[in-house]
Amino acid sequence: MNLPARAFRLASLIVLTLAASSCIDRPYDGNGTNGTAPSAAAASRGPFDRASVRDALLTQVPPDAIPVGAVFGGAVELVGYRVEPSVVVPNGKMRLIFYWRCRKQLEDWHIFVHLDDATGQTPDRIHAEHDPVLGRFHTGDWRPGDLIADPVVVQAGKSPIAIFLGFYSDGESRLSLDTPGRGRDDGNNRLFAGTIPIGQ
Repeated sequence: MNLPARAFRLASLIVLTLAASSCIDRPYDGNGTNGTAPSAAAASRGPFDRASVRDALLTQVPPDAIPVGAVFGGAVELVGYRVEPSVVVPNGKMRLIFYWRCRKQLEDWHIFVHLDDATGQTPDRIHAEHDPVLGRFHTGDWRPGDLIADPVVVQAGKSPIAIFLGFYSDGESRLSLDTPGRGRDDGNNRLFAGTIPIGQ
């Protein structure tokens, strides 16, 4: 094979590799996960100190939370969520707090949150993939009966926001969505939990 042909094949291979990798959603580096595989992360963490997440463990869901009741893998329930501030302004910061109830012991899973334009007018998506409680309280450390407040801070756009979420491993598998509760199953083990309006 002559040099120009070899150079062309090499360039084509690089372009195809970059194109393929750009199609895979990756966790954002907002909490120290850096895409580490759950099993490897669990092995490197050492003993877990539950006192360090006392601020995230609740005895009841706040009364103003929006109820959902979706169950994943028979092990964890999205009891509901809350949006702060109650009126989100265009392009403003907002805090979503998801309230998870652990039903039975589970392995480490990451949480994906897809925030889409609910009008469908723009293809923009806010990604908020994360490990719970800013990376401090991995699902493998949850105990049955735990009620966990899991906050995520993002910047809104100008359109109402559709909330989709679920659990995934670094192998791209997802925890099954057993029942969507008051939400909706999109057929890909991804829960549509509700819509956030944007104020003026």
